[in-house]
Amino acid sequence: MAGSDYAYPPPSDGRPFRLMMGLRTMPAENWIETGPELTGQLLEREQLISTKRAQVFGELPGYQDPATKFAELILDNLNEFHAAEYLVSKDSVVTHLPSQRTVDVFQDHPFLQLAKVIGEDLCLISKVENQWLLTAAAVIYPSRWQLAEKLGKNLDQIHNPVPGYQEVLQPAMSLTFDKLSSDRQVWRLNWALHQEPILHQPTAESQTANPADYWWRTERQTLTKLVDGDHVLFTIRNRVEPLAQLLAQPANAHAFAQTLQTMTPETIAYKGLTKDHQALVDYLMSRQIS
Repeated sequence: MAGSDYAYPPPSDGRPFRLMMGLRTMPAENWIETGPELTGQLLEREQLISTKRAQVFGELPGYQDPATKFAELILDNLNEFHAAEYLVSKDSVVTHLPSQRTVDVFQDHPFLQLAKVIGEDLCLISKVENQWLLTAAAVIYPSRWQLAEKLGKNLDQIHNPVPGYQEVLQPAMSLTFDKLSSDRQVWRLNWALHQEPILHQPTAESQTANPADYWWRTERQTLTKLVDGDHVLFTIRNRVEPLAQLLAQPANAHAFAQTLQTMTPETIAYKGLTKDHQALVDYLMSRQIS
Protein backbone atom coordinates (compact mmCIF):
# COMPACT_ATOMS: atom_id res chain seq x y z
CA MET A 1 0.00 0.00 0.00
CA ALA A 2 1.18 3.53 -0.78
CA GLY A 3 2.49 5.27 2.30
CA SER A 4 1.24 2.45 4.52
CA ASP A 5 3.47 3.52 7.44
CA TYR A 6 1.52 6.76 7.81
CA ALA A 7 -1.87 7.12 9.45
CA TYR A 8 -2.72 9.34 6.47
CA PRO A 9 0.05 9.34 3.84
CA PRO A 10 1.17 12.28 1.71
CA PRO A 11 -0.58 12.50 -1.67
CA SER A 12 1.05 10.12 -4.12
CA ASP A 13 -0.77 10.88 -7.36
CA GLY A 14 1.56 13.69 -8.46
CA ARG A 15 -1.36 15.99 -9.18
CA PRO A 16 -1.03 19.76 -8.79
CA PHE A 17 -1.76 21.18 -5.36
CA ARG A 18 -5.22 22.70 -5.14
CA LEU A 19 -7.41 24.07 -2.40
CA MET A 20 -10.61 22.10 -1.87
CA MET A 21 -13.06 21.02 0.80
CA GLY A 22 -12.81 17.34 -0.08
CA LEU A 23 -15.60 16.23 2.25
CA ARG A 24 -16.31 12.51 2.47
CA THR A 25 -18.99 10.56 4.30
CA MET A 26 -17.81 9.16 7.62
CA PRO A 27 -19.18 6.07 9.39
CA ALA A 28 -20.10 6.80 13.00
CA GLU A 29 -17.56 4.30 14.29
CA ASN A 30 -14.77 6.44 12.79
CA TRP A 31 -15.78 9.69 14.47
CA ILE A 32 -13.29 9.35 17.33
CA GLU A 33 -9.82 8.02 16.51
CA THR A 34 -7.52 6.27 18.94
CA GLY A 35 -4.04 5.01 18.01
CA PRO A 36 -0.70 4.14 19.64
CA GLU A 37 0.33 7.79 20.01
CA LEU A 38 -2.78 8.75 21.97
CA THR A 39 -1.61 7.86 25.48
CA GLY A 40 1.37 10.21 25.24
CA GLN A 41 -0.76 12.93 23.71
CA LEU A 42 -3.29 12.77 26.54
CA LEU A 43 -0.63 13.47 29.17
CA GLU A 44 0.50 16.53 27.23
CA ARG A 45 -3.05 17.68 26.55
CA GLU A 46 -3.99 17.64 30.23
CA GLN A 47 -0.83 19.59 31.10
CA LEU A 48 -1.59 22.24 28.46
CA ILE A 49 -5.17 22.57 29.68
CA SER A 50 -3.89 23.03 33.22
CA THR A 51 -1.16 25.55 32.39
CA LYS A 52 -2.55 27.36 29.31
CA ARG A 53 -6.30 27.20 29.72
CA ALA A 54 -6.90 30.74 28.47
CA GLN A 55 -4.91 29.98 25.33
CA VAL A 56 -6.44 26.59 24.46
CA PHE A 57 -10.08 27.24 25.44
CA GLY A 58 -12.65 29.90 24.76
CA GLU A 59 -16.41 30.29 24.61
CA LEU A 60 -19.03 32.92 23.94
CA PRO A 61 -21.87 33.14 26.47
CA GLY A 62 -25.04 31.21 25.72
CA TYR A 63 -23.72 28.10 23.97
CA GLN A 64 -23.43 25.61 26.83
CA ASP A 65 -26.50 23.65 25.71
CA PRO A 66 -25.30 22.64 22.21
CA ALA A 67 -21.84 21.90 23.61
CA THR A 68 -23.47 19.58 26.15
CA LYS A 69 -25.51 17.85 23.46
CA PHE A 70 -22.42 17.19 21.38
CA ALA A 71 -20.60 15.89 24.44
CA GLU A 72 -23.44 13.45 25.05
CA LEU A 73 -23.21 12.26 21.46
CA ILE A 74 -19.47 11.65 21.90
CA LEU A 75 -20.08 9.70 25.12
CA ASP A 76 -22.63 7.53 23.32
CA ASN A 77 -20.15 6.98 20.49
CA LEU A 78 -17.35 5.96 22.87
CA ASN A 79 -19.68 3.58 24.65
CA GLU A 80 -20.91 1.99 21.42
CA PHE A 81 -17.75 1.79 19.33
CA HIS A 82 -14.75 2.14 21.69
CA ALA A 83 -15.63 0.04 24.72
CA ALA A 84 -12.25 -1.70 24.51
CA GLU A 85 -10.49 1.59 25.23
CA TYR A 86 -13.04 3.64 27.16
CA LEU A 87 -15.24 3.06 30.17
CA VAL A 88 -18.19 5.46 30.28
CA SER A 89 -20.30 5.49 33.43
CA LYS A 90 -23.96 6.48 33.70
CA ASP A 91 -22.98 9.72 35.43
CA SER A 92 -20.63 10.73 32.55
CA VAL A 93 -17.33 9.79 34.13
CA VAL A 94 -15.00 8.62 31.34
CA THR A 95 -11.83 6.56 31.71
CA HIS A 96 -9.35 6.08 28.90
CA LEU A 97 -8.37 2.57 29.86
CA PRO A 98 -4.85 2.32 28.34
CA SER A 99 -3.66 5.37 30.28
CA GLN A 100 -6.13 5.14 33.17
CA ARG A 101 -6.95 8.83 32.73
CA THR A 102 -10.39 9.66 34.13
CA VAL A 103 -12.57 12.78 33.84
CA ASP A 104 -16.03 13.84 34.91
CA VAL A 105 -17.23 15.30 31.62
CA PHE A 106 -19.64 17.82 33.13
CA GLN A 107 -17.51 18.92 36.08
CA ASP A 108 -16.13 21.68 33.83
CA HIS A 109 -16.89 22.68 30.26
CA PRO A 110 -17.42 19.35 28.47
CA PHE A 111 -15.07 20.23 25.60
CA LEU A 112 -12.18 20.77 28.01
CA GLN A 113 -12.90 17.60 29.93
CA LEU A 114 -13.26 15.46 26.82
CA ALA A 115 -10.05 16.92 25.40
CA LYS A 116 -8.20 15.26 28.30
CA VAL A 117 -9.28 11.74 27.29
CA ILE A 118 -9.72 11.90 23.50
CA GLY A 119 -7.26 13.11 20.88
CA GLU A 120 -9.70 15.38 19.08
CA ASP A 121 -9.79 19.14 19.49
CA LEU A 122 -13.40 20.36 19.58
CA CYS A 123 -14.90 23.46 17.96
CA LEU A 124 -18.55 24.52 18.14
CA ILE A 125 -19.73 26.44 15.08
CA SER A 126 -23.18 28.02 15.42
CA LYS A 127 -25.51 29.77 13.02
CA VAL A 128 -26.11 33.29 14.31
CA GLU A 129 -28.03 35.83 12.21
CA ASN A 130 -27.45 33.73 9.10
CA GLN A 131 -23.70 33.44 9.68
CA TRP A 132 -21.72 30.46 10.96
CA LEU A 133 -19.59 31.61 13.93
CA LEU A 134 -17.01 29.87 16.11
CA THR A 135 -18.76 30.03 19.49
CA ALA A 136 -16.79 27.63 21.73
CA ALA A 137 -13.64 25.59 21.35
CA ALA A 138 -10.98 23.52 23.06
CA VAL A 139 -8.01 23.61 20.67
CA ILE A 140 -5.07 22.03 22.45
CA TYR A 141 -2.98 21.52 19.31
CA PRO A 142 -3.28 24.63 17.11
CA SER A 143 -1.19 24.61 13.96
CA ARG A 144 0.26 28.14 13.93
CA TRP A 145 -2.92 30.01 14.83
CA GLN A 146 -4.43 31.37 18.02
CA LEU A 147 -7.93 30.55 19.20
CA ALA A 148 -8.49 34.00 20.72
CA GLU A 149 -8.13 35.52 17.25
CA LYS A 150 -10.77 33.19 15.77
CA LEU A 151 -13.41 33.00 18.51
CA GLY A 152 -16.61 34.82 17.53
CA LYS A 153 -15.53 35.14 13.89
CA ASN A 154 -17.49 33.81 10.94
CA LEU A 155 -16.18 31.18 8.52
CA ASP A 156 -14.90 33.69 6.00
CA GLN A 157 -13.09 35.75 8.63
CA ILE A 158 -11.49 32.60 10.04
CA HIS A 159 -10.23 31.38 6.67
CA ASN A 160 -9.34 34.65 4.94
CA PRO A 161 -5.57 34.19 5.55
CA VAL A 162 -5.62 31.00 3.43
CA PRO A 163 -4.30 31.81 -0.08
CA GLY A 164 -7.00 31.29 -2.69
CA TYR A 165 -9.81 30.99 -0.14
CA GLN A 166 -11.82 33.93 -1.46
CA GLU A 167 -11.79 32.60 -5.02
CA VAL A 168 -12.14 28.85 -4.41
CA LEU A 169 -13.92 28.14 -1.13
CA GLN A 170 -15.66 31.29 0.08
CA PRO A 171 -18.55 31.08 -2.43
CA ALA A 172 -19.53 27.64 -1.14
CA MET A 173 -18.39 27.55 2.49
CA SER A 174 -21.52 28.78 4.28
CA LEU A 175 -23.74 26.87 1.85
CA THR A 176 -21.84 23.69 2.64
CA PHE A 177 -22.51 24.16 6.36
CA ASP A 178 -26.17 24.88 5.61
CA LYS A 179 -26.47 21.62 3.68
CA LEU A 180 -24.86 19.42 6.31
CA SER A 181 -27.30 16.84 7.67
CA SER A 182 -27.52 15.50 11.21
CA ASP A 183 -27.71 11.94 9.84
CA ARG A 184 -24.57 12.21 7.70
CA GLN A 185 -21.22 12.93 9.34
CA VAL A 186 -18.38 13.97 7.05
CA TRP A 187 -14.60 14.26 7.25
CA ARG A 188 -11.67 15.76 5.39
CA LEU A 189 -7.89 15.87 5.66
CA ASN A 190 -5.59 18.86 6.02
CA TRP A 191 -1.79 18.64 6.06
CA ALA A 192 1.34 20.64 6.73
CA LEU A 193 5.11 20.19 6.82
CA HIS A 194 6.68 21.34 10.07
CA GLN A 195 10.28 21.70 11.16
CA GLU A 196 9.63 20.09 14.55
CA PRO A 197 7.22 17.50 15.99
CA ILE A 198 5.57 19.92 18.43
CA LEU A 199 1.78 19.67 18.17
CA HIS A 200 0.97 22.73 20.29
CA GLN A 201 2.05 25.53 17.95
CA PRO A 202 -0.06 28.67 18.47
CA THR A 203 2.46 30.87 16.64
CA ALA A 204 4.37 30.61 13.38
CA GLU A 205 8.08 31.18 13.70
CA SER A 206 10.35 31.78 10.74
CA GLN A 207 12.96 29.06 10.81
CA THR A 208 14.74 26.55 8.63
CA ALA A 209 15.61 22.89 9.02
CA ASN A 210 17.29 20.05 7.23
CA PRO A 211 14.65 18.37 5.01
CA ALA A 212 15.46 15.02 6.65
CA ASP A 213 14.33 16.53 9.96
CA TYR A 214 10.91 17.69 8.70
CA TRP A 215 7.65 16.27 10.01
CA TRP A 216 4.48 15.34 8.13
CA ARG A 217 1.58 16.82 10.12
CA THR A 218 -2.00 15.75 9.45
CA GLU A 219 -5.28 17.15 10.70
CA ARG A 220 -8.12 14.69 10.32
CA GLN A 221 -11.17 16.94 10.54
CA THR A 222 -14.84 15.97 10.98
CA LEU A 223 -18.16 17.84 10.82
CA THR A 224 -21.28 16.75 12.72
CA LYS A 225 -24.54 18.73 12.82
CA LEU A 226 -27.14 18.68 15.58
CA VAL A 227 -30.73 17.81 14.68
CA ASP A 228 -31.75 21.44 15.29
CA GLY A 229 -29.61 22.43 12.30
CA ASP A 230 -28.05 25.47 13.98
CA HIS A 231 -24.89 23.92 15.45
CA VAL A 232 -21.98 21.98 13.96
CA LEU A 233 -19.17 20.27 15.83
CA PHE A 234 -15.83 20.52 14.04
CA THR A 235 -13.18 18.13 15.36
CA ILE A 236 -9.46 18.05 14.62
CA ARG A 237 -7.28 14.99 15.26
CA ASN A 238 -3.60 15.91 14.93
CA ARG A 239 -0.62 13.68 14.25
CA VAL A 240 3.04 14.23 13.38
CA GLU A 241 5.14 11.58 11.65
CA PRO A 242 8.67 11.80 10.17
CA LEU A 243 8.75 12.96 6.56
CA ALA A 244 11.92 10.88 6.13
CA GLN A 245 9.98 7.62 6.21
CA LEU A 246 8.43 8.54 2.85
CA LEU A 247 11.80 7.92 1.19
CA ALA A 248 11.29 4.20 1.79
CA GLN A 249 8.81 4.48 -1.10
CA PRO A 250 10.70 6.54 -3.70
CA ALA A 251 7.87 6.61 -6.24
CA ASN A 252 5.54 8.15 -3.66
CA ALA A 253 8.22 10.60 -2.54
CA HIS A 254 8.70 11.71 -6.15
CA ALA A 255 4.96 12.12 -6.63
CA PHE A 256 4.63 14.24 -3.48
CA ALA A 257 7.56 16.36 -4.63
CA GLN A 258 5.76 16.98 -7.91
CA THR A 259 2.72 18.19 -5.97
CA LEU A 260 4.87 20.48 -3.82
CA GLN A 261 6.45 21.97 -6.94
CA THR A 262 3.06 23.22 -8.13
CA MET A 263 2.27 25.29 -5.03
CA THR A 264 2.09 29.05 -5.53
CA PRO A 265 4.55 31.32 -3.72
CA GLU A 266 1.65 32.52 -1.55
CA THR A 267 0.77 28.97 -0.49
CA ILE A 268 4.43 28.13 0.12
CA ALA A 269 4.71 31.19 2.39
CA TYR A 270 1.43 30.40 4.17
CA LYS A 271 2.66 26.89 4.95
CA GLY A 272 5.93 28.31 6.31
CA LEU A 273 8.08 26.65 3.65
CA THR A 274 9.64 29.62 1.86
CA LYS A 275 13.16 28.92 3.13
CA ASP A 276 13.13 25.16 2.58
CA HIS A 277 10.66 24.55 -0.25
CA GLN A 278 13.16 23.72 -2.99
CA ALA A 279 15.36 21.76 -0.58
CA LEU A 280 12.33 19.64 0.36
CA VAL A 281 11.52 18.98 -3.29
CA ASP A 282 15.12 17.98 -4.00
CA TYR A 283 15.22 15.77 -0.92
CA LEU A 284 12.06 13.90 -1.90
CA MET A 285 13.43 13.40 -5.42
CA SER A 286 16.81 12.19 -4.17
CA ARG A 287 16.04 8.49 -3.87
CA GLN A 288 16.21 6.47 -7.09
CA ILE A 289 13.09 4.59 -8.14
CA SER A 290 13.97 0.93 -8.62
